[in-house]
Amino acid sequence: MTCVQCYQLSEQALVLSIDGLITQEIRQKIFALAQTANNTNDFFDIVPANSSITFYLNDFTRADYWLEQLITLWEKSEPEAFTPKTHLIDTFYGGEYGPDLNEVSELTGLNQKQVVELHASKEYLVGFLGFLPGFGYLESLPEQLRLPRKASPRAHVPSLSVAIAESLTAIYPSSSPGGWHLIGRCEHPLFEPNADSPSLLAPGDIVRFIPKEHRQC
Repeated sequence: MTCVQCYQLSEQALVLSIDGLITQEIRQKIFALAQTANNTNDFFDIVPANSSITFYLNDFTRADYWLEQLITLWEKSEPEAFTPKTHLIDTFYGGEYGPDLNEVSELTGLNQKQVVELHASKEYLVGFLGFLPGFGYLESLPEQLRLPRKASPRAHVPSLSVAIAESLTAIYPSSSPGGWHLIGRCEHPLFEPNADSPSLLAPGDIVRFIPKEHRQC
Protein backbone atom coordinates (compact mmCIF):
# COMPACT_ATOMS: atom_id res chain seq x y z
CA MET A 1 0.00 0.00 0.00
CA THR A 2 1.41 3.39 -0.99
CA CYS A 3 0.41 6.87 0.10
CA VAL A 4 0.99 9.77 -2.30
CA GLN A 5 1.11 13.43 -1.36
CA CYS A 6 2.06 16.59 -3.21
CA TYR A 7 3.41 19.67 -1.47
CA GLN A 8 5.12 22.95 -2.28
CA LEU A 9 8.84 22.92 -1.47
CA SER A 10 9.55 26.51 -2.53
CA GLU A 11 7.95 29.22 -4.65
CA GLN A 12 8.66 27.31 -7.87
CA ALA A 13 9.25 23.75 -6.67
CA LEU A 14 6.59 21.10 -6.07
CA VAL A 15 7.27 17.61 -4.72
CA LEU A 16 5.19 14.51 -5.28
CA SER A 17 6.19 12.01 -2.60
CA ILE A 18 5.36 8.29 -2.49
CA ASP A 19 5.36 6.62 0.92
CA GLY A 20 5.40 2.82 1.06
CA LEU A 21 7.01 -0.09 -0.71
CA ILE A 22 8.69 1.16 -3.91
CA THR A 23 8.22 -1.64 -6.42
CA GLN A 24 9.36 -1.72 -10.03
CA GLU A 25 5.78 -0.86 -11.02
CA ILE A 26 5.89 2.25 -8.82
CA ARG A 27 9.25 3.24 -10.33
CA GLN A 28 7.75 2.91 -13.82
CA LYS A 29 4.84 5.13 -12.75
CA ILE A 30 7.32 7.72 -11.48
CA PHE A 31 9.10 7.73 -14.85
CA ALA A 32 5.77 7.84 -16.73
CA LEU A 33 4.53 10.82 -14.71
CA ALA A 34 7.81 12.68 -15.21
CA GLN A 35 7.54 12.09 -18.95
CA THR A 36 3.91 13.28 -19.04
CA ALA A 37 4.66 16.41 -17.03
CA ASN A 38 7.66 17.21 -19.20
CA ASN A 39 5.41 17.25 -22.26
CA THR A 40 3.30 20.09 -20.80
CA ASN A 41 6.16 22.64 -21.04
CA ASP A 42 5.06 24.06 -17.67
CA PHE A 43 8.29 22.99 -15.96
CA PHE A 44 11.90 24.00 -16.58
CA ASP A 45 13.19 20.93 -14.73
CA ILE A 46 11.78 17.65 -13.43
CA VAL A 47 13.86 15.51 -11.08
CA PRO A 48 12.67 11.93 -10.41
CA ALA A 49 14.18 10.16 -7.39
CA ASN A 50 13.61 6.74 -5.87
CA SER A 51 10.34 7.66 -4.10
CA SER A 52 9.56 11.21 -5.21
CA ILE A 53 9.59 13.66 -8.10
CA THR A 54 10.44 17.36 -7.82
CA PHE A 55 8.86 19.66 -10.41
CA TYR A 56 10.25 23.16 -11.05
CA LEU A 57 7.60 25.53 -12.41
CA ASN A 58 8.18 28.09 -15.13
CA ASP A 59 5.31 30.16 -13.66
CA PHE A 60 4.98 30.08 -9.86
CA THR A 61 1.38 31.37 -10.08
CA ARG A 62 0.34 27.93 -11.37
CA ALA A 63 1.50 26.17 -8.21
CA ASP A 64 -2.02 25.64 -6.77
CA TYR A 65 -3.24 24.18 -10.06
CA TRP A 66 -0.36 21.74 -10.29
CA LEU A 67 -0.57 20.66 -6.64
CA GLU A 68 -3.94 19.10 -7.51
CA GLN A 69 -3.17 18.15 -11.10
CA LEU A 70 -0.07 16.13 -10.26
CA ILE A 71 -2.06 13.88 -7.93
CA THR A 72 -4.65 13.37 -10.68
CA LEU A 73 -1.96 12.57 -13.23
CA TRP A 74 -0.33 10.12 -10.81
CA GLU A 75 -3.61 8.25 -10.37
CA LYS A 76 -4.01 8.04 -14.15
CA SER A 77 -0.41 7.08 -14.89
CA GLU A 78 0.17 3.58 -16.21
CA PRO A 79 3.61 1.97 -15.71
CA GLU A 80 3.68 0.70 -19.28
CA ALA A 81 3.12 4.25 -20.59
CA PHE A 82 6.81 4.99 -20.04
CA THR A 83 9.11 4.18 -22.95
CA PRO A 84 12.79 4.20 -21.92
CA LYS A 85 15.67 5.05 -24.21
CA THR A 86 18.41 2.45 -24.55
CA HIS A 87 22.04 3.64 -24.69
CA LEU A 88 24.80 1.40 -26.02
CA ILE A 89 28.06 2.62 -24.47
CA ASP A 90 31.31 1.53 -26.14
CA THR A 91 33.74 0.82 -23.30
CA PHE A 92 37.49 0.12 -23.06
CA TYR A 93 38.07 -2.12 -20.04
CA GLY A 94 41.24 -2.51 -17.97
CA GLY A 95 44.74 -1.19 -18.49
CA GLU A 96 45.09 2.58 -18.30
CA TYR A 97 41.32 2.90 -18.73
CA GLY A 98 40.35 0.65 -15.82
CA PRO A 99 43.15 0.72 -13.23
CA ASP A 100 41.08 -1.20 -10.64
CA LEU A 101 40.11 -4.11 -12.89
CA ASN A 102 42.89 -6.32 -11.54
CA GLU A 103 41.93 -5.54 -7.93
CA VAL A 104 38.25 -6.25 -8.69
CA SER A 105 39.34 -9.56 -10.23
CA GLU A 106 41.25 -10.52 -7.09
CA LEU A 107 38.48 -9.46 -4.70
CA THR A 108 35.72 -11.27 -6.58
CA GLY A 109 37.68 -14.42 -7.45
CA LEU A 110 36.87 -13.92 -11.14
CA ASN A 111 39.48 -13.46 -13.84
CA GLN A 112 39.53 -10.11 -15.66
CA LYS A 113 37.76 -11.48 -18.73
CA GLN A 114 34.95 -12.83 -16.55
CA VAL A 115 34.60 -9.47 -14.77
CA VAL A 116 34.28 -7.67 -18.11
CA GLU A 117 31.87 -10.21 -19.56
CA LEU A 118 29.69 -10.14 -16.44
CA HIS A 119 29.63 -6.35 -16.24
CA ALA A 120 28.73 -6.07 -19.93
CA SER A 121 26.09 -8.82 -19.78
CA LYS A 122 23.48 -6.72 -18.00
CA GLU A 123 21.00 -4.06 -18.97
CA TYR A 124 21.22 -1.33 -16.32
CA LEU A 125 18.36 0.93 -15.28
CA VAL A 126 19.15 4.62 -14.69
CA GLY A 127 17.60 4.92 -11.24
CA PHE A 128 18.29 8.63 -10.77
CA LEU A 129 20.84 11.38 -11.48
CA GLY A 130 23.04 13.06 -8.90
CA PHE A 131 26.52 13.75 -7.48
CA LEU A 132 27.66 15.41 -10.74
CA PRO A 133 25.65 16.84 -13.66
CA GLY A 134 24.83 13.89 -15.90
CA PHE A 135 25.96 11.25 -13.36
CA GLY A 136 23.49 8.37 -13.55
CA TYR A 137 23.22 5.74 -10.83
CA LEU A 138 22.83 2.52 -12.80
CA GLU A 139 21.00 -0.42 -11.19
CA SER A 140 21.54 -3.35 -10.61
CA LEU A 141 25.10 -4.65 -10.68
CA PRO A 142 25.46 -8.48 -10.77
CA GLU A 143 25.85 -9.93 -7.29
CA GLN A 144 29.32 -11.35 -8.04
CA LEU A 145 30.68 -7.84 -8.74
CA ARG A 146 29.30 -6.08 -5.68
CA LEU A 147 32.11 -4.59 -3.61
CA PRO A 148 32.19 -1.80 -1.00
CA ARG A 149 33.60 1.54 -2.06
CA LYS A 150 37.36 1.93 -1.88
CA ALA A 151 38.71 2.62 1.61
CA SER A 152 40.74 5.56 0.25
CA PRO A 153 38.96 7.57 -2.45
CA ARG A 154 40.94 8.96 -5.36
CA ALA A 155 41.51 12.70 -5.52
CA HIS A 156 41.08 12.54 -9.29
CA VAL A 157 38.91 10.24 -11.39
CA PRO A 158 39.23 10.87 -15.16
CA SER A 159 36.07 11.88 -16.97
CA LEU A 160 34.06 9.07 -18.62
CA SER A 161 35.50 6.45 -16.26
CA VAL A 162 33.25 3.41 -15.82
CA ALA A 163 33.07 2.40 -12.17
CA ILE A 164 31.36 0.01 -9.77
CA ALA A 165 30.49 0.17 -6.07
CA GLU A 166 28.05 -1.80 -3.95
CA SER A 167 24.98 -2.62 -6.11
CA LEU A 168 25.61 0.12 -8.69
CA THR A 169 27.69 0.97 -11.72
CA ALA A 170 28.17 4.43 -13.21
CA ILE A 171 30.08 6.61 -15.65
CA TYR A 172 31.77 9.76 -14.35
CA PRO A 173 30.63 12.52 -16.76
CA SER A 174 33.49 14.80 -15.70
CA SER A 175 36.71 14.59 -13.69
CA SER A 176 36.21 14.57 -9.94
CA PRO A 177 37.26 12.86 -6.72
CA GLY A 178 35.68 9.44 -6.27
CA GLY A 179 35.77 6.24 -4.27
CA TRP A 180 34.34 3.74 -6.77
CA HIS A 181 36.35 0.97 -8.44
CA LEU A 182 37.43 2.04 -11.95
CA ILE A 183 37.14 -0.82 -14.44
CA GLY A 184 36.98 0.98 -17.80
CA ARG A 185 36.37 4.16 -19.74
CA CYS A 186 34.04 5.21 -22.51
CA GLU A 187 34.31 7.99 -25.10
CA HIS A 188 30.79 9.31 -25.58
CA PRO A 189 30.15 12.57 -23.65
CA LEU A 190 27.47 12.27 -20.98
CA PHE A 191 26.87 15.95 -20.26
CA GLU A 192 26.87 18.88 -22.68
CA PRO A 193 25.66 22.03 -20.88
CA ASN A 194 24.75 23.93 -24.06
CA ALA A 195 22.61 21.16 -25.55
CA ASP A 196 18.79 21.21 -25.44
CA SER A 197 18.99 18.08 -23.26
CA PRO A 198 22.34 18.48 -21.45
CA SER A 199 22.39 15.01 -19.88
CA LEU A 200 22.62 11.98 -22.16
CA LEU A 201 21.06 9.78 -19.49
CA ALA A 202 17.66 10.27 -17.90
CA PRO A 203 15.95 8.37 -15.07
CA GLY A 204 14.31 5.25 -16.45
CA ASP A 205 16.71 4.88 -19.38
CA ILE A 206 18.53 1.61 -20.06
CA VAL A 207 22.33 1.36 -20.44
CA ARG A 208 24.30 -1.47 -22.06
CA PHE A 209 28.12 -1.51 -22.01
CA ILE A 210 29.80 -2.77 -25.19
CA PRO A 211 33.42 -3.98 -24.67
CA LYS A 212 35.89 -2.58 -27.20
CA GLU A 213 39.46 -3.54 -27.99
CA HIS A 214 42.14 -1.17 -26.71
CA ARG A 215 43.36 1.22 -29.35
CA GLN A 216 46.91 0.73 -30.61
CA CYS A 217 49.23 3.75 -30.58
